[in-house]
Amino acid sequence: MAPTAGPSNLKQSGERKRKAGGNGKKGKVFVEDKKDLLSLMSSITSNKDAQAESKVSKRKAAIEESDQSLSEEKNKKSQKSIEKENALERTKAALIEKQRMKKNRKSTSTTSTKDASAQSSTDQPKKKKVGFA
Repeated sequence: MAPTAGPSNLKQSGERKRKAGGNGKKGKVFVEDKKDLLSLMSSITSNKDAQAESKVSKRKAAIEESDQSLSEEKNKKSQKSIEKENALERTKAALIEKQRMKKNRKSTSTTSTKDASAQSSTDQPKKKKVGFA
């Protein structure tokens, strides 16, 4: 290892840290003490775990929110469709009732005209009509 200017890299507790890449291009530090290495690893993994956990919780919250909004939309759509079906049934019933009334009127008017024509035919002879083709 090439000597560098500045303070010594040796510590008094016996730990020794070296910079990687000579002049510390990326700032990497080798740790030779197992305790320091484990503490460094645990801090890194805890940070990564916290980030991953926050991502997962955000995803779950977003999924729950979208599911909730979808269920609300389905409820709204189902309520609207039920209202539309009820309105359709009412209009169908009203149309059927109108048709029945028309049939009743036609049947009563045809019977009354038959009766009236029968009475008029007995009173007066039929008029002759000429049709042109």
